[in-house]
Amino acid sequence: MSETPSPFESVNVTTAWINDDRDPYVVKWNIGILALIFAFATFGNCLVLFTLLRRRKHNALMHTFMIHLCLADLVVSFFQVLPQLVWDITDRFQGPDVVCRGVRYLQVVGMFASSYMIVAMTFDRHQAICRPMMTFKKGSARWNVPVCLAWLISAILSLPQIFIFSMKDVGNDVYDCWATFVEPWGVKAYVTWTALVVFILPTLFIATCQVLIFREIHNSLYLGAERSPGSRRKGKLMGSRNGVPPLVDSGVTSAMSKTVRMTLVIVLIYVVCWAPFFIAQLWNVWKTKQDENNSVMNILMLLASLNSCTNPWIYTIFSSSVSKDVQAILCCMCRTKRRKNSLPEDSCFTGNSSLPKESLY
Repeated sequence: MSETPSPFESVNVTTAWINDDRDPYVVKWNIGILALIFAFATFGNCLVLFTLLRRRKHNALMHTFMIHLCLADLVVSFFQVLPQLVWDITDRFQGPDVVCRGVRYLQVVGMFASSYMIVAMTFDRHQAICRPMMTFKKGSARWNVPVCLAWLISAILSLPQIFIFSMKDVGNDVYDCWATFVEPWGVKAYVTWTALVVFILPTLFIATCQVLIFREIHNSLYLGAERSPGSRRKGKLMGSRNGVPPLVDSGVTSAMSKTVRMTLVIVLIYVVCWAPFFIAQLWNVWKTKQDENNSVMNILMLLASLNSCTNPWIYTIFSSSVSKDVQAILCCMCRTKRRKNSLPEDSCFTGNSSLPKESLY
């Protein structure tokens, strides 16, 4: 067994090869950018989460997924981005052993939950479009099974963090939150396993679901129209017949199409943000010669952290109902800032929480 700093300091999944001779200029830029990412991620997710919770009785199924995705991104913000920010400021982990283990655990919970919540969203879209009759028969349930499974799997798969990390003496009676790995394969196994279950397998599953979804949409819009030209007009759905919902009538509504596009955008941005980081981490541990230059990894970590900022705004753009509520809240914040003693009629909250027709399915 050896106590080694590992290659994941950038996201605080593990500890990195620590260099005491850090470039102060680079450190300041890193701290500044991390602070901005933390501020934007916290503000955006809290704003959209507040909006969705206010509309709770009108929430569509996709709203539920976004509530939990916002919660997962907030876990990333407070237990991944914020600890890294504090770590860059202090250069050492400040806290007892139990805090070290707890922070390490929650860091990976946030990564898992954010990834698996996107998996749950994509799977739900696949079921709704490719297996509509099954979705119709299930109806609404009190507990959303994919969401519960995403949190449960995240909590279970993150448990090894508690045993891998602890406060270690790194020399000269200096303690830091380090990992203990079995040499020589421990670090490689850990990084490979993390990349596999957090990024590679979820991405493959999501890609498969998306291909099936678009194939079904293609068949519905084009092949279906060729078989019965008078039954559809550009793939739009006719009304329900004999009590069977439009979805079961082999069509794709505009709201469903919008959720598919939104999910695809979320997935693409997730891949763009995280793929370079995991590729670099795998390359870093599997290459023959190790180097201690962490500049590239810091840049890739910042790119990966941006993912927690994007999801709420993507949902706001695609959901007209949420977009209107978010604009109203921002309007109120601006007016409150300008006029502290605003009249009641200046309030942006009119109490009208009816669900618009164009809201997400």
